[in-house]
Amino acid sequence: MYIQCVDCCKKMKVKSGSIPPTGAVVSCPGCGSKLRVDLRDNQEGDLTKMPVTKSKHLKEVKWHDRMNELIKGFGYQLKTREFNLLFTLMKEYRKRFGITFFDITTSARMARVDRELAYNVLEFSGKCCVPSAEGFESCVASMIEGTAEVLNSKDSTGRYTVEPLLRVYYPDSFPAVFKFSLDAGFETSYGETLYGNAVRIDLSLDNLRKMRAPFDGKDLVQFARIEMARFPVDTGRLTFAQRTTPGLHVHADPDPELRCGDPQVLSLIKQYS
Repeated sequence: MYIQCVDCCKKMKVKSGSIPPTGAVVSCPGCGSKLRVDLRDNQEGDLTKMPVTKSKHLKEVKWHDRMNELIKGFGYQLKTREFNLLFTLMKEYRKRFGITFFDITTSARMARVDRELAYNVLEFSGKCCVPSAEGFESCVASMIEGTAEVLNSKDSTGRYTVEPLLRVYYPDSFPAVFKFSLDAGFETSYGETLYGNAVRIDLSLDNLRKMRAPFDGKDLVQFARIEMARFPVDTGRLTFAQRTTPGLHVHADPDPELRCGDPQVLSLIKQYS
């Protein structure tokens, strides 16, 4: 695991076995801050078991198995709090959007960032993963509303908030950032097509938990960093604080080396410029 100082971004790699049962206070070698570290306690019963009443329905069995495999593919293990909470989120999205949401409409993946700080990002990508706009069917507001409801009801103690997730990071830590993106093709000056994010929304776990129903997405820019461009959006250069600072960033000027003619992207840029 990593112990990280959120103030100066100094990282220390520590073996979990070196932490005593009572926990420990570690001094940051960068700035001298005292960092409290406790043994990880994330074991929990398997809350993903299918109800007996649904076990005879083939569609239910397939969806259940698919979601379990999806979350395992993210790097999480059964019978942990993180796995159970992610599974509950998937059930909430299904309730809102239907059983085929992750088959047809949207794809989901987990990204692990290790730059000035290490953290996990839950990423959703699809045509509907855009901010609210005229002529667009956006799933973002409803997904955010549903995610906030699940987090605030299933984790009422605030175990999963940004500061503790960053202070002690594991490869299977709960995601500290939620990302929504629309991909597009960009024609290069030498005739090839590159693919990347044309629209990107980054939302910290803490800001996400502030959402209250009903949320229609109209004031999303007050909680999330929204970036759109006629060239691939690259936030890899950004620190965690920059990436999660709310604001709107629209790059309307074309790039002579990378041309985007996607009508969806151009329409969004026009509306938000």
